[in-house]
Amino acid sequence: MTVMQTAGTPIPAGAAAANASMLLPPMSRLLPHITPLIPPGTLLARGGIATGTGLGSSARADETLEQLGEGLKAFSHRTSNFVAAQAPKVKAAQRSAAEYMTKAAHELGDAENRRSFMQKYRRWLQAGAGGIGCLVLVGWGVVHHQASQKAAKGVHDALESMNLLGAVEYGSVSTSLFGTVSLSDVKWHIAPAVDVTASSVDISRIDTAHAIPYYIDLSFSGLTVPVQKIVAAGPGAPIPGILASFARQAGQDGYNALHGTLDIGYDLQKARSVMTMTSSGNFTDFGNWHGKVELGNFSPVLLDTATLSVLDHNVRGLNGMTVFNIAQNVARLTLQAVDVTLDLRDNDKRDQEIPDTSMPQQNPDAANQQVIAMKENEARRAGLPDDQAHLVALLMADKLPAFTMKSSGTKSLPLTELQIPLPQMMQRLDMTLSTP
Repeated sequence: MTVMQTAGTPIPAGAAAANASMLLPPMSRLLPHITPLIPPGTLLARGGIATGTGLGSSARADETLEQLGEGLKAFSHRTSNFVAAQAPKVKAAQRSAAEYMTKAAHELGDAENRRSFMQKYRRWLQAGAGGIGCLVLVGWGVVHHQASQKAAKGVHDALESMNLLGAVEYGSVSTSLFGTVSLSDVKWHIAPAVDVTASSVDISRIDTAHAIPYYIDLSFSGLTVPVQKIVAAGPGAPIPGILASFARQAGQDGYNALHGTLDIGYDLQKARSVMTMTSSGNFTDFGNWHGKVELGNFSPVLLDTATLSVLDHNVRGLNGMTVFNIAQNVARLTLQAVDVTLDLRDNDKRDQEIPDTSMPQQNPDAANQQVIAMKENEARRAGLPDDQAHLVALLMADKLPAFTMKSSGTKSLPLTELQIPLPQMMQRLDMTLSTP
């Protein structure tokens, strides 16, 4: 049905769109029927241009060229008629646009007119911007709510798959615009009456394709480590070894608890069988660190839920083949690269301020120098140059509170051989020590 516009009658929105489309002709009006451009079926059957044998006889070629000429002639005629019919409309639109722009330039070129324009439209512009902002906030609120619900289920499922559902508690779950999942008021029950707490934990760069992610980053804010409670729990408590060792060392220096931030993450590059682990932390009046370690020959089997079952003290009746498979994959691991910076000068200062209650020595400085000299000679015998041997000796004698240890990344060392002395390890990994 065609909608006609009469003078003074507004055009409905749908009709306006239809009139706008009239500036472009239907393709059927411009293009001729396709059949004149293609040889008829009888010509094709006789071996015409579509058979790949050429045009055949000169008669068939003349017939084909004549049909192409007629088609092009019809196309040219239709195009000319369309341009002739639409040209007045295009010119009228150009004139209207030019008049409108001239009037607008004249109105806004005058200072008084500009003020009047802004006073008239500012309120509408502000209202429109506010309305758009409200719509964005409402839309984000809905999406955020749905994403948070989905994230809460994902966190629950992940903790369940890692047998941590009863060990980890949290208050609420929310998501950010960039996909970061945030947990508030997190508690990790590492032993009876012993909790490591964090005001918030942000989980980003999350791999959702696997039950145990192949890559993930976690950031802990407002972290509290109850040093003395961990020490009092004793060696029989099911506390991760690295955390228990860390707490014992801090406890010896008189810390009751440590407060700070911690970032950890890992990334399995499956194609290269390389696992990259990163960690950084900063604890008040203790120190800070950041580091990266790469493990080679890393199998995805080690990120399977069965592996976590082996590590869980509460699991009984483990499959012997599963344990054997995991042990084989661990035995193949190699240390490929190390880049670690540790700064414990705050801890060292505190340690020096605590009175030493050990048996008095005649000359402790002389004894320390003797130990350092002995370690330095060991490092030289291992093949380290003098400057590196001296730094290694200080580190082995606990006299190097801040350092950077970095390997070249060109050599590797089986993980089963990490118990070798530090000088030999540095030689095997082409590693260097430096101080700030």
